[in-house]
Amino acid sequence: MNSAFPSKRRENLAISVAILKAARHGIRKTGLIRSVSLNYGQFIRYTTLLKACGFIVEDETFYETTEKGLELLKEFESSPMIQSVLTA
Repeated sequence: MNSAFPSKRRENLAISVAILKAARHGIRKTGLIRSVSLNYGQFIRYTTLLKACGFIVEDETFYETTEKGLELLKEFESSPMIQSVLTA
């Protein structure tokens, strides 16, 4: 890939972190999809993974970041190396 034309596609890590942040205080499905700019297929894929890892919980159409997910966010936010990946 030519570095003069960087990809506009987001990395999996950036999308996962965005979902955890958006669901920090609880959010409905539609709000989460809109706030993170996902299509429905992406939403299902990422929320399924995050639920399986115990980072978010779902109550019908309401999603919330778990304590484990909040701890992960805290680690991401305090790591300069991960921050450089997320902002690149």
